[in-house]
Amino acid sequence: MKPTFTFSIIGGTLLALLTPNLLVAQTNDYGTTRRPATCPSRTKPKTGAPSVEQAKMYFICDYEGLGGIQGERGSYMWLVGDINIEVAPVSRRFTSNDLPFNNRNGGTQLGMDPDKPVYDIRGSYTSYSCFNWPDKVGRNCDVDYFSDSTGICFLDTFGGWHCRMIGGQMKSERNVPPPTN
Repeated sequence: MKPTFTFSIIGGTLLALLTPNLLVAQTNDYGTTRRPATCPSRTKPKTGAPSVEQAKMYFICDYEGLGGIQGERGSYMWLVGDINIEVAPVSRRFTSNDLPFNNRNGGTQLGMDPDKPVYDIRGSYTSYSCFNWPDKVGRNCDVDYFSDSTGICFLDTFGGWHCRMIGGQMKSERNVPPPTN
């Protein structure tokens, strides 16, 4: 019995010593502890246009994400910052011109409901594409600055809000540090 007990203590101690290192390695794949945002709920507002803060939150949740095989060299993460959004106070009907906004980064379809009202949005944002390049940590991101972007906020077929903007790219930088916030 004693060897088993001793092994348990040694194994538990070894696990406790290694766990912080594993956690640090997992959070540093992209040189930042920041991770893509997720929206716990997308159901508000029940009627009318989303507020500016709601539109920002839905835009962030739709834009940010992970790609590639996580933990492997070359996997990537999209983050967004410096968001300014203006929401039209009046809705309009869905048109086929709205279909390009039905995709999230990575190609996931968002399930736009063509029978629900659409709210136009416009604004600017900064897009970060950060890569798991261990030899480039600290300069492993590409940054694109978008000004004069346009888009829409819309409901999906489950009643969840989504906000997307495209266009208006002003400037790009390569091999820069990840965002700090």
